[in-house]
Amino acid sequence: MTKLKVEVFHSIHDIKPEIWNRIAAGRGFQSHAWYVFGERAMADSPATYLIAWDGKTPVGGAALFRVTNEPLPLPSIARNFMASILKHRPLLACRSPLADTSALLLPGGALHDEALATLSQAAQEEFKKQRCSFLVFDYLLTEQLRYPWPRGYEPVTVSEPGTFMPMEWESFEAYLEAGNKKDRQYYKTSVKEAEEAGLALSKHHSVSDVETALTLIKHVSIWHGSAPNPWMRGLLENFSMIDGTWLELRKEGKLVGCGAVVRDNNFQLATALGLEDDVPGGYFYLLYAALQEAFEHKVRLVRFGTGAYDVKRRLGFHLEDTNHAMVTMAGFLARAAKS
Repeated sequence: MTKLKVEVFHSIHDIKPEIWNRIAAGRGFQSHAWYVFGERAMADSPATYLIAWDGKTPVGGAALFRVTNEPLPLPSIARNFMASILKHRPLLACRSPLADTSALLLPGGALHDEALATLSQAAQEEFKKQRCSFLVFDYLLTEQLRYPWPRGYEPVTVSEPGTFMPMEWESFEAYLEAGNKKDRQYYKTSVKEAEEAGLALSKHHSVSDVETALTLIKHVSIWHGSAPNPWMRGLLENFSMIDGTWLELRKEGKLVGCGAVVRDNNFQLATALGLEDDVPGGYFYLLYAALQEAFEHKVRLVRFGTGAYDVKRRLGFHLEDTNHAMVTMAGFLARAAKS
């Protein structure tokens, strides 16, 4: 039987791009360049990378981040309690930075189960070394919960599902034409409403007014009742590092709306939505602009995050099945091993 070996790294800069990209195998928000950006944007969350080798061939990997300020989907009192715990015993999470997707990169075929066992065991060893409270493999599909995980892990559903849409049309115009007349009219009405409100849309490769953008993004977090993303400043300040488009809505020169469109390995994610309280048509103006970006850059799949599901279904989006996790906690692994 093949016996895989695991090598541990503490910076993506210590891994040759061709090695990591071979493991990533074209999966979205898993490239070496994306993790270079992620380490910069999440500078307060040290990274650990695991690579499983079959002889001299890299066949699987995982990226772990040691997090002390996780924006947990909990009531404020419970969130504050957990924050005090994580400050002293951080969370060790296997996820791609700022992309709401798993960073467990397994091969197909005969090596799949062995790679899972080898990588999850190595993750447990890092979990103990780094004295963390929870080890989380999150953003997993339902089918991944049925993998042969080692003892000590429990499946949980941890968040709302995101949304996605495969790009099946040649152009934005073809996408609109494939919909019904009501949807095409809604698009025209939304654009007209935004323009009549005096909104001007512009596109950029960097963020010039980080402070105002953060304020607008915080407004949207409050509307949704969610905890602010602690790494949003890092994303905005380092935006020029990645393949992305920064969308701005201005009224009479004032920034009143914004959004980040980020791309990696022909996948696109819309994030960092920000709006003032009263911006007629602004939300849809930004959504349609993000869709147009996807067609212009010929991406394979678009993701639009959580919330506003009725609106996103109207646009053709589907619910993701990635809001699950396998979790273990300090002390539980030892008890599971004895059972």
